Amino acid sequence: MPEHIKFLLRHALIGVAIGLCAVLAIVTFDIAHIGTLIGRSNQKWLWLVLLGASFSFSFGGLQMAFAIMLMPQDEPRDDD
Repeated sequence: MPEHIKFLLRHALIGVAIGLCAVLAIVTFDIAHIGTLIGRSNQKWLWLVLLGASFSFSFGGLQMAFAIMLMPQDEPRDDD
């Protein structure tokens, strides 16, 4: 597998993990009563999957963008 694909995949997975940890924290600490709303719902898994997927996509994309933008750049050379 090419190195740039491994680079992007690694950072996407890091972002997904961060997103899932954020969902876990939101539900566990009942931030904005989201944990209570999910707990009282008849379709708990649906809401957890939707929340987890949206956070995973968002944080995965953000992590890849940060990784690309923070890559070191080569200094331009003067060919005099």
